[in-house]
Amino acid sequence: DGIPDECPAATAFRRGDSNADGGIDIGDGIHTLGYLFAGAPCACIKSADSNDSGAMDIADAIFVLNYIFASGEAPRPPFETCGTDPTADDLPCEAFEPCR
Repeated sequence: DGIPDECPAATAFRRGDSNADGGIDIGDGIHTLGYLFAGAPCACIKSADSNDSGAMDIADAIFVLNYIFASGEAPRPPFETCGTDPTADDLPCEAFEPCR
């Protein structure tokens, strides 16, 4: 009938863990900058969108570093545990190993 019977399952991830090592630390800010300015790979752009703006940019690296070092605002869910993105956006997340 031309109508899909199922929606593809969304990939679970943790916001702020851009390097997908299972934790939130300075490496995530560095990884985000590496993706933006040095061509480093990132299989889950959603995880790098730490400020949940719907875009991955330098503000995400600043946001996660501010959270880590200056007691800044924590990333929005899914953050403390693996989950899917409650915010509609077009950012891809092909894989996020720590949540498998």
